[in-house]
Amino acid sequence: MKQMMGEQATFRGVQEAALQAIMEGESPVVAVMGTGAGKSLLFMLPAWCERGGTSVVIVPLIALREDMQARCERMGIVCVAWQPQRPPDDAQIVLVTPESAVGGDFRTFINRMKAVQKLDRIVIDECHVVLNEQRSFRRHLQELGQMMEAETQVVMLTATLPPQEEEELWRRMSVKAEEVKIFRSVTTRVMWHIRWRGFGARKGKR
Repeated sequence: MKQMMGEQATFRGVQEAALQAIMEGESPVVAVMGTGAGKSLLFMLPAWCERGGTSVVIVPLIALREDMQARCERMGIVCVAWQPQRPPDDAQIVLVTPESAVGGDFRTFINRMKAVQKLDRIVIDECHVVLNEQRSFRRHLQELGQMMEAETQVVMLTATLPPQEEEELWRRMSVKAEEVKIFRSVTTRVMWHIRWRGFGARKGKR
């Protein structure tokens, strides 16, 4: 990490433990980390280290894709957005929308990368979107469980996965709870609530 980001770089929260699991090939790996806590390092650093391979990153938001591309460029990582007419066979990171990820063209690309042993992993960023219940809104979000059919390492990242929703996510991704290697940081904010009766304060979390 210091070689990629500079001598001042240090791990934060569950980053190091999650990275260790990813680099050792554990799958599926789930990291629940707050916004700005460094989730993208969990696929950028392995991609930087594993020259010659490709990490597919499914990103639901255009703004996130643009930001990731800019950051990868600064670190010397070849990162491209998926275009069916120009398959990015030599990219270290391929960014793709959920809609394209479940399409026929992208499946062909995945199969080809597997055949030549260049597919390192599939990363689902903001994986809580799989829990979307609105079939009229980006229905392909609920179909991302198809990614498990690729039979490669799968990494799921999110800042929003309450423990009570884990079971439903595992079901939709077609994985068993005991197979999941999960790393969870505290993602709640500390709040202070006034107890008027005693004029005191208690510390709580939201």
